[in-house]
This record gives sequence, C-alpha cells and structure tokens, in this order.
Amino acid sequence: MFKAWIRTVAVAAVVALSGCDSSGNTEQDRVLTIGSNPAGSHVYAVAAGLAKVLQENGGIRTTIRPFSGSSVYLPLMQRGEIGLGMNTSIDSYLSFSGLPPYQQPMRNLRMIAMIFPLPIMYMVRADSDIERVEDLRGRNVVIEFRAIAAMGQLHTGILATGGLTPDDVNPVVVAGLPESMDMLSQGRAEAVPTGINTALALQLNASIPGGIRYITMGANEPRLGEIMPGAAPVTIAPSEGEPGIFEPIRVAGVTDLLNTSVAMSEDRVYAITRTIMESWEELRRDYSQIADTTIEQAVPSDIVHPYHAGAIRYYREAGHWTPAHQESQDRLLEAIGASE
Repeated sequence: MFKAWIRTVAVAAVVALSGCDSSGNTEQDRVLTIGSNPAGSHVYAVAAGLAKVLQENGGIRTTIRPFSGSSVYLPLMQRGEIGLGMNTSIDSYLSFSGLPPYQQPMRNLRMIAMIFPLPIMYMVRADSDIERVEDLRGRNVVIEFRAIAAMGQLHTGILATGGLTPDDVNPVVVAGLPESMDMLSQGRAEAVPTGINTALALQLNASIPGGIRYITMGANEPRLGEIMPGAAPVTIAPSEGEPGIFEPIRVAGVTDLLNTSVAMSEDRVYAITRTIMESWEELRRDYSQIADTTIEQAVPSDIVHPYHAGAIRYYREAGHWTPAHQESQDRLLEAIGASE
C-alpha cells in the first residue's frame, strides 16, 4: 500500500500542476478543486485517485487542495469556494445539522457518493502494555484534532466503550494527524486515534523500534453509537502487509463521503458523478481503500444530508435510485425547508 500511496502522491502533483493555469470563464472550464486531509491520509490518497479519473476519463481539470483537516474546508465548500470535499459521515452529519463543534448548520452541503469505509481506532507503540480501551485510564491520550474538530466526539465515543470519559485520561489536543503521529513517536502521547493502515501509520511503524499496534474497543460497544450517531463497531482481522494488527480487533467504523454544495450546477455534478461511477472498477482496482466497496454501497439510501440534484439525475439514469433513496432525500429536504 505504501508504494501505491507514493504513486498516488505523484499523480496528485501532476493533476494539480496541470490544472493550475486554467483561465476558463465558464463553470465547465474552471479547475475543479477537491478538499482533502493531509498527504499520508487515506482521504488524500483517494482524493488523488478521484482527481486522476476525473481528469483522464472525464476531461475535468482537477486539483487537490490538502488541508490540515476537514473542519477547515467544510465552510469553504458550504460557501462554494471549493468544489468537492472528502468528509467523514460524522463530520458531514454534525456540520449539516449545526451540532457542536459547528455553530451554524451548513445547509448547502450535498452528497455525491459514499467513497469508502473508514475504520478508526487508537494506535500505540507495539511494546505498550495498552491492549484495549479500558487500559487508557490515566494515560496521555490524543482526544481532539483542532483541524478535524468533529472527530473529538467519535474519540469520546470510543473511550466510552471502555467506561471512560476524557476526564479519565490525560487529554492531549493536537492540530491534526501528522502532529499526533509525532507525539506518539516522541513518547509525548501514549495512544493516538487514526484510520487503520494509513500511509502515516505505515511510516510510523517503520520509524519506531518494534513498530506500532492498534488496540481493541472496550466491552460496552453500544456506547459508541449512542455518543456518535453514524459510527458502529466493526471487526478488523490481521492482513499481510498491514502492520499493527496481530489478532482480530473491534474498531469504530465510519464512512467517507464525497460532498459538494448547491453552488455547483446540476450539469457539472452530473458529469462528475457519471465519470466517477463509470470509473468505479478502475478505482477499486487501483486503490485498496475502495476495493471492497460496490457501486450499490457507494449510493446508500441511509444518508446524513441530501444528495445533489446532479448526482440524483445520474443515479436515476443508471438505475441506482430507489424509493428508499427518494424517501430519505425528501425527509432531509423537508427538514430544512428546501425544494429541489
């Protein structure tokens, strides 16, 4: 996966550079920007893959704009200042609903597709005596990322499975994922939450003597979903080439969505959606994060905010739009008093 990530970063750089000199005046001519998390994250790798197929297969000039975290670029997408964003279902739900840490509901957000599942759990040094969430009591534990503020609620939910609150650990706040990895490497934090098998984790595993290890969820698993709607416990088994997992463990499962806003036209989003869906098997082949996600799973009817009209238009044509999808769409639009 690490070699694939290096290849993806190279592609991302080429795609970004090829789009930066655009002077088109129409929406179709303008360079499309995808907001993502930092290089080394699953989100960045997959955003690079999406940029590649949009440019090569759809003729849509695309660039990636990495931020320290999705909490930074969600407001930009809400205002239409960037075209697309890769956001977790948790961040999407909280921002659209206007729940903490967001002060105002971001009603302009619209969904294009669910791109990949994202298992998240606390990572420790392999020689640590921390085995499960209950063992985090009294330890130096990263709880909040300032640049991915919504994830703090997920991390609190993970702690709750072990009967813990942030007051039961020595909470550490960091800017984002890279800083949390540095904290673990330097011994300033004993456990950091992260997506399973990210490029950053692979790098850390190679640099720390003995490597890294992921712990398993606490015994009270229902607390996860109670505190963070949209998250659910899932099992991750050991796999060749994926360090840090030596036996099946239980982790927090969320999903990562491709979002846009009502500021983008129906025709533009239709073209984006069509290109991505018609390139789906290519994406599954080239990016391990997407490998197990079928097109049917990429178009869920259980959604946290509405789909964009352009995406719906394509899904209807392709036969993926069902009465269940329409029911969810109508319910969400009615809740915000919108008609699309």
